[in-house]
Amino acid sequence: MTVDNGQDRISLPFGFDVPDGWTPVDPEKAGAPSAAFVAVRPDSGGDFTPNITLSVRHRPDAATILEIADEAVERLGRSMAELDVLSRREVGAPPDNGVAQVLRIVSGSGQELVQSQVHLTVPGTAGRRDRVIVELACTSAPQQSEPVVGEFQRFVASFHVRSGGTLSFVDTQGDTQ
Repeated sequence: MTVDNGQDRISLPFGFDVPDGWTPVDPEKAGAPSAAFVAVRPDSGGDFTPNITLSVRHRPDAATILEIADEAVERLGRSMAELDVLSRREVGAPPDNGVAQVLRIVSGSGQELVQSQVHLTVPGTAGRRDRVIVELACTSAPQQSEPVVGEFQRFVASFHVRSGGTLSFVDTQGDTQ
């Protein structure tokens, strides 16, 4: 799969299983143009349609995975009326560690939502310059979260970089990195 995030094109051979009851949709049409993948659970009941997003970012800097998770909270907080980090824990160990966090968010229209995020480091072969961060997120209304969270956990557990896969980056100037 090749992802163009506006800064770099990232070729990353990864795979995952879409949970039963979830429907893949075009990220642009779903309002998530920077996402590589979006799925929705249309039969969830309620006013909000739960969604899963998968985003990939090239991170050639020295930011820690905790700093990257903080950036995600800050980025989301700019578009929400309220945001609270309910829980956060590190998973794994460097160089391929991650962070799992649960956020309570209130949209500008006053809708309360819960977002589970998992940020994973995928190291490349040439050190930190090759590193990408995969952000897996699931958003739902609080009353929908019980069944949705289990399905999201199965989605996260199924995520993998395919055997023999290599990372490839092309910067905005077209130079392979």
